[in-house]
Amino acid sequence: MPVSAPDIAAASTAPEAGARDPGFGIYVHWPFCVSLCPYCDFNSHVAERVDHQRWRAALTTELAHFRDRTRDNVVTSVFFGGGTPSLMQPETVARVIDAVRTGWHSAPDLEITLEANPSSAEAAKFRALRDAGVNRLSLGVQSFDDAALRFLGRRHSAAEAKRAIAVAAENFPRFSFDLIYGLPGQTADDWKQQLREALELAGGHLSCYQLTIESGTPFHKGGVEAADEATGATLYDVTQEALSAAGLALYEISNHARPGHECRHNVSGWRGGDYLGIGPGAHSRLT
Repeated sequence: MPVSAPDIAAASTAPEAGARDPGFGIYVHWPFCVSLCPYCDFNSHVAERVDHQRWRAALTTELAHFRDRTRDNVVTSVFFGGGTPSLMQPETVARVIDAVRTGWHSAPDLEITLEANPSSAEAAKFRALRDAGVNRLSLGVQSFDDAALRFLGRRHSAAEAKRAIAVAAENFPRFSFDLIYGLPGQTADDWKQQLREALELAGGHLSCYQLTIESGTPFHKGGVEAADEATGATLYDVTQEALSAAGLALYEISNHARPGHECRHNVSGWRGGDYLGIGPGAHSRLT
């Protein structure tokens, strides 16, 4: 049976708005990618050359622009999203983090997440990104099946993904990775195998997104069809059963975590917290 919205909401352990101070987050958008995934409709661009110095100046200037309006807030999370933020120079990441720390009061346990691709070239930068101030990494693994990765337009292999997860675990106190399910022809048994492999490697957090075909994307233009509603509901149920049994509770529509490992930036949004967005594809919620 298809899962209704109320069923999903009831299953989620997401805190209710107003339960306590939701915190204040800062989202940093880096729009560049090595290549564009055929399912992605985000503000992302491929560029042969990026003037990192100008982008560094632009991001810190935008932070300064909003600082006086929001400086009474205590920053509880910083989230570098994309695009592919792991393509940023570590110096740029460090400068942005320094601008946040000097411009606002920050929580003692400030969470600083950066999204990364698992390719070998980017995994080599993980230590430098950690030294720049990142303390939580989110990897765009998407699948442990090479054929599925090729279908999804990903440039890494399953072996590279597993190595990147190991490097992330060595360098960051908290890390997560994403998987995509509901691919054309994917069965419940296929997805169960993916989840088994994921749980062997996961730390305290795992994100599982059902494939959607967004208007204007290469998948949409090519007539690709994701799993039908009944299959999607079955795969969703498989996800909840496997991850709940492993101790990773659903705390948001697509995110699962062990107690204390929830992404604070996500939780703040669920609680109605304010956030400042900088970069070309970011928006803010300032009340």
